[in-house]
Formats: sequence, structure tokens, C-alpha cells
Amino acid sequence: MMMHWLKSNHQTVTSLSAVLLSVVALYVAWDQSRVMRAQQHAAVWPAVQIQTQFSTREDGYIMLFNVKNDGIGPAVVEHVYAEMDGQPLLNWEQFGDRVPEGLGRPGMWTGSLRGEILAPGEESILAQLTWSRDGIHTNLIREYRSTLWSTNIEICYCSVYGRCWTVDNDRTEIQPEAVDQCPAADPDSNL
Repeated sequence: MMMHWLKSNHQTVTSLSAVLLSVVALYVAWDQSRVMRAQQHAAVWPAVQIQTQFSTREDGYIMLFNVKNDGIGPAVVEHVYAEMDGQPLLNWEQFGDRVPEGLGRPGMWTGSLRGEILAPGEESILAQLTWSRDGIHTNLIREYRSTLWSTNIEICYCSVYGRCWTVDNDRTEIQPEAVDQCPAADPDSNL
């Protein structure tokens, strides 16, 4: 009985087989495009790191805050936020305004990061503070270094495909946190 039906309806069986193969081919094509998109995003993944350094030299002291893109794709910096002693910073020069009494204002070099594109492996200095050793008490430098190291810096950056992450120097999370989008930049901030 079944054989008779197959012989008389072979065109239907052939059509159903073609439809089934088409659905399988469509799924395979969709899956491959999904994998390719993931590979494209991974091939340009930025990984921004915030670094702090302190150096004692014969001629003085240097404190440095910098950012490095350790990823394999460019990082488009959308938002930078910094807070020192619970107060937001509008520019890096404010580091020099908050030194302990008796330490004196440091020599400073500062940069702005917002809107920058960091190429893979590229570093950018946020702030470099220098003091000559002349008349500087080590205790004051230690006190100020402790204050600077407690400064919270948060950076939000995106890949060329618009995927975004935040990273901070708190170091509680080793990996950047993925976010839907970066917050709007403060127009008064020059970080």
C-alpha cells in the first residue's frame, strides 16, 4: 500500500524533500553568518586599561595616570569621569589644586581623552605630576600619593561596530563591563 502511494506521488515526495533541504540550507547559511559576525567583532575588540604609576628619581617624584588600549581593535573613547575625595573632577589640572599644605603645586602635563580614538597598543597620558626633591618631605608625597591612588577614573569606550564597555581603575573587575551605550559627556568636563 505504501509503495503504491510512493509510486503514484513521487513528485510530492521529491517536492517535500527539496523543501526540507532548502530549510536545512537556510539554517546553515544563517548560522554561518552569525559566526562570521562574531568573528568580525572579535577581530576589532578594544581593551582599554587604566594605569597608575609612581616613580622616585634622583631629581624628584613623578606620578602618572595613563590609558592603554591592549586590545586588537581601535577604541573610540566616548565618556571619561573622574572623582577625587568624593568630588567630580572637571579637568586633570584639579589634581594640582588639591595637594596637601606644604607640598606645593606640581609641575603638570595633562591631556584630554574624550573623543579620542586609541589604536591597538596606543597609550595616552591623562595626567603627569612632577615635583623636584628640593625641600619635599617624603611623608607629604606619600600622603598625596594615597589620595591620588584613591581617585576613581571611569572610561566608557566603543568598538568600530558600536559595542561599548566601561572600565575603571577600581580593579574590582578585571574585565571591562559591556554596556548598551556610553553616557552622555558632561559639556563642562575637559577630561
